[in-house]
Amino acid sequence: MNEVRLCEQCHGELPGNAPEGLCPRCLLKLGGVELGISVRRLEALAEASRSEAEHRRFGNYEVLEKIGQGGMGAVYKARQLNLDRIVALKLLPFGPFSRSDLLQRFRSEASAAAALQHPNIVAVHDVGEHDGQPFFSMDFVAGQTLAEVVRDQPLPAKRAAGYLKTIAEAVHYAHQHGILHRDLKPSNILIDSADQPRITDFGLAKRLTSTSDFGLRTSDFL
Repeated sequence: MNEVRLCEQCHGELPGNAPEGLCPRCLLKLGGVELGISVRRLEALAEASRSEAEHRRFGNYEVLEKIGQGGMGAVYKARQLNLDRIVALKLLPFGPFSRSDLLQRFRSEASAAAALQHPNIVAVHDVGEHDGQPFFSMDFVAGQTLAEVVRDQPLPAKRAAGYLKTIAEAVHYAHQHGILHRDLKPSNILIDSADQPRITDFGLAKRLTSTSDFGLRTSDFL
C-alpha cells in the first residue's frame, strides 16, 4: 500500500508525480506571490534609479558634485553630455522668481566672461535657462584658489612674481576689451594643474564704452 503524502501548505493529498513539499496549486500560488514581490521590488528599484538620474540631470548636463557656493550662485562639477566633457556649471540659486537685480548680475557675469578669450581667464562655453533656472557653463579648473595656496605660508618670490605678471596681463587684456572685473582677489583666481593662474567670477564686472573710461572714477568700483 502506497504511503499518502500531504501538502505542507494546505495539507491536501499530493499527486503521485508531485515534488516533495507542496501541491501544484500551492506551488503556483507561492510562485505568483514571490513573482509579484520581485516585480514590485524591481519596479521600485527602477523608479529610484530613474529619480536619481533625473536629479543628476540638468538639461544637457549631468551634475557630478557641488564645488562652490557664493552669493551669486552655486557651482557644480558637471559633464556636458553632447560633447562628453567636464565643465563647471553655475546656477542662480533663487530659481525663476529671483530678484531682478540678482538675475541681471548673473547674466552680466556670463556675458562679460563669455566676451573674453584668454588662456588665463576662465572661459564661458554655454549660457541659458533650463526649466526657468538660469545657468552658464565654463572651464572646469581642477585645483586650488590662490587664497588657498597662500593660506599657510607666503609664496617664493619668483613664483609670486610669475603669478602677478600673468594676472596683470590677463587683466590688461580684459581692460582692452572693455571689461572691468571689480572683484579681483585671491579667492577669485584659480591655480590650474600647470601652475597657471586663471581669473574667474565676473559677477561684479562692468562693461565700459571705451578705453578712455579707464580713467577709473570712484563710481566705476561701486
